Amino acid sequence: MMMNSVIPLKFPRLLSLLFAWAWALISLAIGISAFVKSNRDKNRLRSEVPRPATVFLDTNDVFHSGVVVTAVSGVIMVLCMLYIGLLIVDANARSGISSRTLPLQYITLGFLAAWLFATQIPVSLFVATRSVKVAASIDGINVPNGILKTIERALGAKTAYKDYDYLQLLAILPWFAFLFTAVAAVVGFLASSSHFRSTYKATPIANTTKELPSQPSSAA
Repeated sequence: MMMNSVIPLKFPRLLSLLFAWAWALISLAIGISAFVKSNRDKNRLRSEVPRPATVFLDTNDVFHSGVVVTAVSGVIMVLCMLYIGLLIVDANARSGISSRTLPLQYITLGFLAAWLFATQIPVSLFVATRSVKVAASIDGINVPNGILKTIERALGAKTAYKDYDYLQLLAILPWFAFLFTAVAAVVGFLASSSHFRSTYKATPIANTTKELPSQPSSAA
């Protein structure tokens, strides 16, 4: 039996999983980098404000959505690495484990692709339309927002999320992870259907037809 018949859609599955793994890894790295650089920028700004003034910077909207995107990307990366490993084991040992787990593979990848899509939408919207929420106080007395805006314009401070390169990358690159994860899920589904059809055809169907007992011939 040829290898391609044992492992359905071997090369398309391998390529789609590799692309999904690579972009999930990139998205994970971009997410971690964005959080590190965001905390660095906020700490630097707070340290530059003279006492007794205190500045509060609220980025919870993009932060919470970005955490989910980063976490989902990490799970996709790990699962794609696992499924690639199963495919390699199957190609060498012909154990059939990669083909038998195809339903689990395309269901998990499809679910994660949908989850990533649902969380990446708000991240992209937040980066495109929102800004850091800034509040300040002096000796416990809150500074009015109008004065804060005037100070921000005078100092040329950047508060819009889209002004930060690392947030722009977070809003764009995970879309490629979603795309290739969805492609890997579709290819896995097609491979599972092909494997089911080939297994069904190869299974012999028992002959359930019973012969009727012969009737005794009547005497002449």
